Amino acid sequence: MNPRSPRRNRPHAAPATDASLAAGLDRVPGWVPPVLFAVLTLFLFRSFVFSREMLFGMDTMTLGYQARLFFAEALRTTGFPLWNPHILGGTPFIESLAGGDSLHPLSVALFYLVEPYRALGWKLVIHVFLAGIFMFGWLRMLGCSRGAALVGGTGALLAPSFVTLVYPGHDGKMFVVAMTPLLFWLAEWMWHRRDLVPGALLALSIGTVLFSTHFQMAYFLFGALGAWMLFRAIQVGRAAGWSVGARGFSIFVAFSLLGAGTAAIQLLPAVSYVTDFSRRAATTVGAESPQAARDFSASWSLHPEEAMSLVVPEFVGNSAGGAEWTTETYWGRNAFKLNHEYLGAVLLLLALLAFVPGRSGAGGGASPPVPAPGTPAGPPPGPGPAGRWFFAGLALVAALFALGANTPVWRVFYEIIPGISLFRAPSMAIFLTAFAVSTLAALGLDRAARLLATEDGRKRILQWTGGAAALLAFGGILAASGVLITVWEAVVYPDLPGSRVPALEALHPHMVRGFFLVAGLTGALAATFWAAGRGKLAAPLLLTAVTALVVVDLVRVNAPFIQVVDPTRVTVPDPNLRFLEARTRDEPPFRVFSMIQGGQDVQPSAFGIDLAAGHHPNDLGRYRELIGMVGSGIPEHLATFHPVVLAILNVRYVLWPDAQYGELEGVEPVSQVRLADGRSWASVYPYPGLPRARLVGSFRQVGEGEALAILLEDESFDPRVEVLLEDAPPFAPEARADGAPHPPGSVRWIEDLPDRLVLEVDADRPSLLVMSQNWFPSWVARVDGEPTPVLRADHALQAVAIPAGRHRVEMAVESTELQQALLLSGFSLLVVLTAGLVSGLVTRRAGGAPPGPPAVAVPGHPSRREPGPDA
Repeated sequence: MNPRSPRRNRPHAAPATDASLAAGLDRVPGWVPPVLFAVLTLFLFRSFVFSREMLFGMDTMTLGYQARLFFAEALRTTGFPLWNPHILGGTPFIESLAGGDSLHPLSVALFYLVEPYRALGWKLVIHVFLAGIFMFGWLRMLGCSRGAALVGGTGALLAPSFVTLVYPGHDGKMFVVAMTPLLFWLAEWMWHRRDLVPGALLALSIGTVLFSTHFQMAYFLFGALGAWMLFRAIQVGRAAGWSVGARGFSIFVAFSLLGAGTAAIQLLPAVSYVTDFSRRAATTVGAESPQAARDFSASWSLHPEEAMSLVVPEFVGNSAGGAEWTTETYWGRNAFKLNHEYLGAVLLLLALLAFVPGRSGAGGGASPPVPAPGTPAGPPPGPGPAGRWFFAGLALVAALFALGANTPVWRVFYEIIPGISLFRAPSMAIFLTAFAVSTLAALGLDRAARLLATEDGRKRILQWTGGAAALLAFGGILAASGVLITVWEAVVYPDLPGSRVPALEALHPHMVRGFFLVAGLTGALAATFWAAGRGKLAAPLLLTAVTALVVVDLVRVNAPFIQVVDPTRVTVPDPNLRFLEARTRDEPPFRVFSMIQGGQDVQPSAFGIDLAAGHHPNDLGRYRELIGMVGSGIPEHLATFHPVVLAILNVRYVLWPDAQYGELEGVEPVSQVRLADGRSWASVYPYPGLPRARLVGSFRQVGEGEALAILLEDESFDPRVEVLLEDAPPFAPEARADGAPHPPGSVRWIEDLPDRLVLEVDADRPSLLVMSQNWFPSWVARVDGEPTPVLRADHALQAVAIPAGRHRVEMAVESTELQQALLLSGFSLLVVLTAGLVSGLVTRRAGGAPPGPPAVAVPGHPSRREPGPDA
């Protein structure tokens, strides 16, 4: 505390002054933020960090682990993979985003350093820590005191809309959320440094965001960032000259495009794939009607119940387990709920304090005089009080968008903004609300500290904080009496399904407790400000108390969503998988149809077993049609054992959950896993599928998309002797004169790698080599070194024309698009690094200001402002 501050010679003890509280918040030692963030991160993930367990994530336990394991093993053996042959007939690895964040620099490093199942957890732990660091830096760039930035960083690190994504396994989303404050930090820095170093760092960060492969979250982030920079350009243009604002915004756009260019190897092929080949394009662009497309895009929105849970987390319940209030208590309108969007009652109240009217103590709110346009000295002015309104608007718009079709905001974006129609789950946008709330909370704490220096300011702070606590307590009374739920069901949710009533009844006591908990936390915040205003709490104690309230408020919500499991669940095969794994070494390539998890099972792929079904967010649309799978449903044509479909897909074994569907009749299992009571849990049954590579002597040419109906309905079609082609082969094969179903030759496997196949084919007459793997334009074929077309066969598969005689057939993934994207990435990276390094060296030699937050007018930092009333 300032030694010159009066202590006990004033009435009501000594109220803290601007010098003691507001300035005191800026005296946090530099080591405190990283240490606090590290301690919070380790505490949050202690069950994972201090064990050998696996961090649980729903998607991680399915495709997440298998895809990363495949990638890590390929890096160590055959090199970077371009094709994943293990699920759904094979999928392109980069284009389909099957590998998730496999190109992300941190992920690549971790996959080299630790086992994949540990790497999957560590990358999330690291990003949670970085979220706090980046938020602290962003808030310091805005001019917040170190104490306020510490609180805002803590809020960002512990934000439930961020941390609870661990449980569903949404690592790509977490990457984007963690990087959000860094991008805002670097973008704002561009206004305060004359060289191109911040722009270069921003470009590299944008590229890193895109390597997360969650393009929807990145799209939302880039939109918000662009809006901020446009807002700042207008501010700077009005204050320092329009040429200054236009130049700054132009540099931002240029480096943003260069940043996208650095990730071109990930971005461009994926965009092309998603719009042209994946099932998502068929669901949106190819929907049956505009309404069906809108319904898809609006699915997984927040609803009024989730909106209420932004303030009271227990209001809507959850499906994640881990605590009583999150176990089978979700009564909202989506199918289930595995994460949480709670914004934090303490943070929300701090954010509201950024808008409390009134005159603060020394260091008010007017920005310092703006230099005349063209004045060379000094950086452009900071965002000033208007910045608070920008973030209030961002928080509100993002929240309304997240509510999807429940408000007109989402529909406006859907109709006007390109790309929105390809996305679903508008609820993802809530991370921008959380980011804005954490930003405003830091500004609000600084403003509260200044207002507490005046009697009027103290009254206003206590009115706002005490009023919020009273309002939440009143909500608890309404909830406890049952009035709140009665009114809600009558007015807001009149069509509440009867199946959700038990969940609501189980949740009700937790809901009541939740109201009183947030009321108590906000009441404690009010008491903390009262004590500080009365001189009973110095700045360090005020900061400690506020930070502790934020931590308690958010950790209690996050805790149920961080769970660990024994890694042997995914790393050790059961007897059935051991049997199939052994068969992969002893037999030619084959596929397994696993009906476990309703056909969505991908665990066998972790042991090198190729699957006819499985789960993939962006699999090839034609293959889905072939197996009859819609969304994450059962592959009907496989589950009903359609003879042609299973035959042409090279299914030689069926992994069947006997305990769920009963044992298959008429066939003996070759392997079984039994329950403790002796009943069969799952069995492996043989199936007479056709070889992965086979020769046929005749074809039938059909129109585009016509093959599927023939495969499913034409009983005269025999896949042993005939194949359906949409394009004619370069020469006509010859069928046996007697029409017998014997192949016109033999096929011997020489090499079977993920994206390279070599076969020796001995054909006694011109034939077609039919490959039971997905057709994709990146596949090329050479017969005795001569290129030959890879034809689309049997709706979704491949065929290559083979002349009579013995030939060496090589098939490989060779994508011109990938090569061009890689060149663009390399060129963009070179430009970014050159611009940043050269510009930085020139600045250093010229004696320019070193990197760091500039001393400019910003909201919330009295030491950088002139006296005057806050806006």
